[in-house]
Order: sequence, then C-alpha cells, then structure tokens
Amino acid sequence: MKLTMKDIARLANVSQPTVSRVINGNPNVDKTLAKRVMKVIEESNFTVNKAAQTLKSSQSFLVGVCVTDLSNPYFMEVIQAMEQDAREAGYNIIIHNSMHNPIKEWENVQNFLSRQVDGILLVPFGDYNIEKLKQVNVPIVITTQIKEDFDSVSVCHKEGVKLVADHLVSQGHQKIGYIGPPNDEKLIFFKKALYNNGIHFNDKRIIPLTPGQESAFDIHQNIEYYLSEHSTFDMSAIFCYNDVTALEFMRLTSQENYHVPENIAVVGFDDSLISKIFEISSIHQPIEEMTKTAFKLLLSRIKDNSKETTSIELPPKLIVRKSST
Repeated sequence: MKLTMKDIARLANVSQPTVSRVINGNPNVDKTLAKRVMKVIEESNFTVNKAAQTLKSSQSFLVGVCVTDLSNPYFMEVIQAMEQDAREAGYNIIIHNSMHNPIKEWENVQNFLSRQVDGILLVPFGDYNIEKLKQVNVPIVITTQIKEDFDSVSVCHKEGVKLVADHLVSQGHQKIGYIGPPNDEKLIFFKKALYNNGIHFNDKRIIPLTPGQESAFDIHQNIEYYLSEHSTFDMSAIFCYNDVTALEFMRLTSQENYHVPENIAVVGFDDSLISKIFEISSIHQPIEEMTKTAFKLLLSRIKDNSKETTSIELPPKLIVRKSST
C-alpha cells in the first residue's frame, strides 16, 4: 500500500507538518525527529506526489528562476541559495540562463508560463522586456537589481560604489579607471562618488564592455583590445563592475608586467568565490539574506498578488583584500 505523509507521521510518531518540513529540507527540524522521519521514508520508499498536490491546491509549486550568466560564480551562489529557500517552502525551481540576451530572456519567461509556475524570480538583462513583463499574469520579483513598478530586492549599488570610491581615494589614488558596460548605473554612481571626493573622473579611463557580450571570453577580448590601443596605462587603480571582470583584468595586466597591487589596485563587485580565491577586494552582497527576502516576497505575492510594489535595498560591505592594499 502506498503511504501518505499522514501515514509517515503516524509511523514516525511526529506531526504531519514535521514530516512536510523534513521532506522540504527545512534545517530547523529537530535532528532526532528528522532521523525518525527519514528512517520511515527510506524503509517505505515514500515519494512526494507533486501532481496530486498540484491538483489539490491549484498550484504547481514551481518557481522559475532566470539569471543573466550561469558562467558567473556569483549567480551560481544565488541559485544555490534560492534552491534552498524553495525547498524549505515546499517548492521546486526551474533554472534558465538568458546569456545577456533579451530574446532568450523572454523565451525563458514564456517557458516558465507554459510550465505553469506560481511565480518568477528574475535577474533582467536591461530594460528590453520590462513592458512585456508587466503583462505577465504571475508574480515576478526582480533580484540583484531595483526596477520601478516591480517587486525588487537588491544590495544598494549606490552605497556599494561609494565604498569603493572612498577606499581607493583613501589609499591615495587619483587616476582611477572603470571596467564595465558604459550605461551601467554603477559607473554613474562611481563618477558621483569620486566627484564628492574631489576627483574628476576621466572617461578615457573607461574600458567599455559591450552590453550583451559580458562572458569571461568577451571581457577578456575587450580588455585586451583596450591594452593594445593604449601604449601607456594612465591609471593607478580600477573599479570592475563584477569579480569576473576583475580577474580577467588581473590576468591580462600581469602579462603586460602591470602587477596588482604594486602597479595598480583592483576592486571588484559581488564578493563571489572568485574574489575569495584570488584575494580580490570586492563589495560583498548578502546573498542568503537577499534570496530569502526575494523568495519571501514572492510567496506573499503568490498568496495575494496586490498591485502595490515593494523595493528593498540591502546594505553592502567592502571586503578589502590584497588587490587594493
């Protein structure tokens, strides 16, 4: 006879909610109770009937997650945290990668809808699909960015960039550069933060990355082209809009006998595994807090999809390592 969660609870001598929490990977369940539940589950070969749950509740218990670049370790950390949050809430996630491509991004959203997801967590590529996303009939929470007219959860980019500018200026740097998309808000905030420190930013010190071409290979190509076009390197420090960019810059400049931090200081953004391994100073994003906040907000919208939106900006922190000291 096929057992139900109610049967598992009776055999393990625990409550049915406890069984549900164990199945969904909630880490707050008492370990002794969890072992009893798992023993009964293993002995009975119990599996959760998601189809039955869906029919009973008119929910799929699926959430679509779309990021811009799965090759970036930062987003892998984001997805890992989101999956844990989803499991604890009794949901599964479907992961898609837009690859910095607005067409793929919209195709991903359409696929989520065809799978009847209950909600979507989205890291958008620019504003290309914003108007269409407003018409989607399931809740959407934007993560790692703040977008007007959408529920959004992100670290405060403005404050993070200010921390970078203040740090580099305090180290005595005045000839400071930037690597990233020229239209990224981080550059706008960075220029203002430097200006407030009495430094005029020179646009000739921008190493631009083409929007939509932001893989490690594309970043490498753009930096390599800049270096080939400039016989002298008129910077003593550089801010990179993410850690992947910072690492590629460090690799290439070392080939040109520009050493970090002796010849040039480098600061990244995200504080991903890359920055920790290669000792790159970086703006720390509280990933677990951000994903928990985003998922909690999404669940509240699934229950009550009201029109009033919420934007939540979390405080950043600069982690100083060898690359800028």
